[in-house]
Order: sequence, then structure tokens, then C-alpha cells
Amino acid sequence: MADTDDQEKREDKATDKDERSGRVGTKIGVLTWIIMAVAVVLLAGSGFVLGRLFAGSFLSEPTESSQESSPTDEITQNDSKTDAENTWYYSDLESVVVNPDEPGATRFVRVGVILEISSELSEEKAKELIEPQKPPLINWLNLYFKSLTLGEMENDRDMKRILSQICDAFNEILFPDAKPQIKKVLIREFNIQ
Repeated sequence: MADTDDQEKREDKATDKDERSGRVGTKIGVLTWIIMAVAVVLLAGSGFVLGRLFAGSFLSEPTESSQESSPTDEITQNDSKTDAENTWYYSDLESVVVNPDEPGATRFVRVGVILEISSELSEEKAKELIEPQKPPLINWLNLYFKSLTLGEMENDRDMKRILSQICDAFNEILFPDAKPQIKKVLIREFNIQ
């Protein structure tokens, strides 16, 4: 009988251990999830607060001292005024419509450009130079855009390269042995369909 009592006590102790270890395991699992949730909330909150702090510093309202112009601002403004006074725009070139170099595609590109011309060349004299050269300029634009793929006209960097190449070519056509008078080529119209 003592053996049965000892055996029952051992079974009771084993059952108690199993119950306690089950409760402890459950407590540890729940505690782990609570700690992880608190950590996530703290990290997200601190990220939000830091984002608001840094965004506020970049988007803050200008103060009175920042609204006052400095001497360098005045010089820059004067330079931009003289640049604007030293240029004029020629926009009488017709737009070109071209099928780009895309095999099997029936897409087309319509491009219109404006020439920014230095004030060293008067409007009358420039028109006298450009008007007879319009057919070669239009032809060059047609051939140039015909040789490009749609992938070469996708982003800003490509468009800047294209405008620079047009400017260089137009200066070579219009002023072959003289100082280039076209400062920039601007896009008036650019459609891909």
C-alpha cells in the first residue's frame, strides 16, 4: 500500500509539474508576443515622430531674416534678368511627325521645338538666316527622331541629351563658321502615340 501511495504521490507531482510547465510555457509565449508588439509600436512611433521633426525642419515657414535678400541673391537676380534680356525665342518651326525606330510598331512621335537665340543676333537677321534653312532643319529633325527608339526618349536625362544634340546640329547648320547663336532648344510639343 505504501508503494501505491508513493506511486500516487509521484503521479500527482508529475501532473503538477506538467501543469506548471504548461502554464509557464503559455506565459512565456504570451509574454514574448507582448514584448514584440510593444517594440513594434515604439519603433513605429519613434519613426513617425522623427519623420515629422525632420519634415518640419525642411518645410518650415520662412522667417523674417530668411526673407531678406542677400547681396548674392541680388547678383543672381540681376544675372537672370540680363540673361532673359539677352535672349529671344523663335517658334516658327513646324512640328515633325515621325515613326520611331521600333520594329513592327505603328507608333509615331510628334515633336515641336522652340529655339532660344542669343540677343547678339537680332530677330530680323535670325529670321533671314532661319527661314531659308527651315527645310534642312526639318529634314534633320525627321531623320534624327526616325533613328531613335521609344526607349531612348523615356526619361529626363534622355530628353536633355536629345535637346543638346538638336541644339548642336542646328548651330552647325545655321552658323557653320561662326559662333553658335542658339543657346538652347526647348520642347514646344512632344507626343508619342
